[in-house]
Amino acid sequence: MKSLELKKDIHWVGALDPNLRIFDIIMYTPYGTSYNSYVVKGSEKTAVFETVKVEFFDQYIERLKDLDVDITKIDYIVVDHTEPDHAGSVAKLLEISPTAKVVGSAPAIKFMKQIANRDFESITVGDGDTISLGNKTLEFISAPFLHWPDSIYTYIPEDDVLITCDSFGSHYSSEAILNSNVESKEDYMEALKYYFDCIFGPYKTYVLNAIKKIENLDIDMILPGHGPVLVENPWEIVEYYRTWSTPQEAPADGKKFVTIPYVSAYGYTESLAKEIARGIEAAGNIEVRLFNVIHHEIADIVNSIGESEGLLCGSPTIVGELLEPIRDVLSKLNPIVHGGKLCAAFGSYGWSGEAIPRMETRLKELNMKSYGPALKINFKPSDTELNEAFEYGLGFGEVLLGTKEPIKEEPKTEVAAPSTGGGLKLWKCMICGEIFESEEVPEICPVCGAGSDQFIEIKREVTTYSIDKEETYVIIGNGAAGFYAAKAIKERNASAIIKLVSNEDTHSYVRTQLSDLITEEITESFYLARSNWYKENSIIEILGANVNTIDKKTKTVKLDNGHGIRYDKLILANGSYNFVPPTKVLIDGSETEINSWTYNSVNGIHTIKKLCDVNALKEDLSDSKNVLIIGGGLLGLEAAWEVQKRNINVTVVELAERMLPRQLDSDGSALFESLVNKTPVKVLLGEAVDYINADSNSVKSVKLKSGKEIEADTIIFSVGVRSNIFIAQPIGINCNRGIIVDEYMKTNSEDIFACGDVAEYDGVYYGNWPAAIEMGKVAGANATGDKIKFEKFVSSTVFQAMNTQVFSAGTVNFDDPALEKVGYVDSLNNKYAKLFFSNNILVGGILIGDINSSVKIIQGIQNRENKATVLSKGTI
Repeated sequence: MKSLELKKDIHWVGALDPNLRIFDIIMYTPYGTSYNSYVVKGSEKTAVFETVKVEFFDQYIERLKDLDVDITKIDYIVVDHTEPDHAGSVAKLLEISPTAKVVGSAPAIKFMKQIANRDFESITVGDGDTISLGNKTLEFISAPFLHWPDSIYTYIPEDDVLITCDSFGSHYSSEAILNSNVESKEDYMEALKYYFDCIFGPYKTYVLNAIKKIENLDIDMILPGHGPVLVENPWEIVEYYRTWSTPQEAPADGKKFVTIPYVSAYGYTESLAKEIARGIEAAGNIEVRLFNVIHHEIADIVNSIGESEGLLCGSPTIVGELLEPIRDVLSKLNPIVHGGKLCAAFGSYGWSGEAIPRMETRLKELNMKSYGPALKINFKPSDTELNEAFEYGLGFGEVLLGTKEPIKEEPKTEVAAPSTGGGLKLWKCMICGEIFESEEVPEICPVCGAGSDQFIEIKREVTTYSIDKEETYVIIGNGAAGFYAAKAIKERNASAIIKLVSNEDTHSYVRTQLSDLITEEITESFYLARSNWYKENSIIEILGANVNTIDKKTKTVKLDNGHGIRYDKLILANGSYNFVPPTKVLIDGSETEINSWTYNSVNGIHTIKKLCDVNALKEDLSDSKNVLIIGGGLLGLEAAWEVQKRNINVTVVELAERMLPRQLDSDGSALFESLVNKTPVKVLLGEAVDYINADSNSVKSVKLKSGKEIEADTIIFSVGVRSNIFIAQPIGINCNRGIIVDEYMKTNSEDIFACGDVAEYDGVYYGNWPAAIEMGKVAGANATGDKIKFEKFVSSTVFQAMNTQVFSAGTVNFDDPALEKVGYVDSLNNKYAKLFFSNNILVGGILIGDINSSVKIIQGIQNRENKATVLSKGTI
């Protein structure tokens, strides 16, 4: 078979494998499969998408030659994801065409180096990045976890073609290549659904996120990695994926569901399952779905588990082992999809009972929440033991409904985890400060997007300090500082009454992801904890309420709704607000002035500080054509980058004469400015706003003090923040830029602590996410009576937009002539690195383009390493 032209200069050059019957060990393929590869020939460059399975490489090369492609001079090899059936031949193709550049996401390039086991030139692409082939443009769309973490889509706007790797494909080998001519539509649809269930079933949220990103594109052809090319009504297949991925709506009556899969050799475990089910349903509005696994399809059981809030697994122990049917069910579950569900294990056993710990281990691996110790019955359950099973189910149901706390297992002595060894380890992202538990280092930080190189393994901290005292801790603010303060309190005082007050009406979330929501939808990783975490930890949330005053004498916080809350210890974590300088606005000829408190009185003017701010902005952006962002700092540029992805003209006005003067030195600013100038975002430096023109409907333009006038129907202010010190000042708490605290986060007022963006320590106002986390932990711990210091903290920032990455660490003036500087500029590859030393000790660092050394820099500053030590580590 030769290649097939799909559109002008876009060709299929894949391989058919009609006799394949088992794919990746676990999938049955009665219709075989195909390994699709594509060639896109532009007027100037040629790109190859994916390759084929290694055994088909020779015929693959023949198809490339058939197109008159000089296989020794391929320009780009795009790896939409690196699963070996797609990327396995890249190394062989690079041997033939060694100058080809491999294009992929950051994880894909990292994985590809391990697959190819050779050096190659690469281009890392992210959401919105483009590569020109001349008369064709490759636009990249980040679509992670479909079904690998490195997956991307590629859109060719000139041809309305979308290349999607595994998405929308099937294991169906067809000589016709096109879905319009498949041999059997019925067989093809069966293969399509089976393929989705096996590959994308665990990643439905990510499927929906990906569809959201492409739904407004003009697409008349989709090129998947397996199966027929979608030339006939491709959107029909996309809509199938959307339907299959969309979760069922929660019942209007609030009913919850529990799935109980079990196997039973002699009926003993089955009798336990039925009594547990009766107990659960007796707890309240819960429907239990019982599955004897050997009489049901595993796919039906897994689907039921996905729809359920609770899972109990039952198995007897036979020949010292868990029975295979239950093991098969558990192997089909995924922590990304099923993590967080309430779970338990039960079963009958004879002389050993290994099935129970096997199930519990797997449930823990799935990151499920344990109801408590498993129910284990020796041989046939008696009437008393059946009643125990009923009570076990009743308790499970009550916990699920939130009327009872989970059963506490006997505490085990915590031992500091060694830096190496098996089991779950703790990994700290050095960029945002979040800590994650997993066997291997995370590939990507779900909070800030940092790669695996930005993680370090840390030891498990053993909290030796503990009290059991019914004290009331009031925390004002539920951002990072407030959340982690509450967590630290609960870890030390199980009897603590914690009241978390916020003027937002939502749970604690990752504020650094707000700009991303301009173009993305909210996912579970946006929130710092599951919604039921607060109830599980007896933390009382008071949402949508502002604090008016604090009475130190009566130890009472008074809210704007008239309620008063008494405290034993008070933690101020109420953060900051976005500063809007007094600005003149001309509305239909009349003059008014806006500031930080009145800016939203004029339609079309926004800031981004809270979730509600982003929602309001997105409404305006739906019909916006020209957006002006006032302020060219990190947050302003992040917002600009996200807005331009919506095909809106974006202009940034920055008062400073150079870019990011707080994060970069002059040389770094110059390189960064050159990179920004290559993007659709227009930046005006050394400019200030004179006044805003508007009418009763919205803003119209902005007049700058230089005389320039810029059209704008939406304006975003991003000129910095100010601490919310207003509730602290009237009661005599010392304040400067923030509330002044010591190393224990104590203020000058007894029993009052402060942390996060509202706090200032040792003359430094940090105002960033990692500092808020650490300050919150220290404030919460010390509020209980512990003695923890805020020390060795290195302030750092990471910026990932404008087709580059920027890292900056250290609280120094990077242009201080007294600092010794060591570094380099690689203008050709847009890379920059510079280290800053004071008295031979590392005090700061800047990286642009390649930020892999960021952890080394942070640790070097923390450890006060000298120049020789830093450079010996290959930091730059």
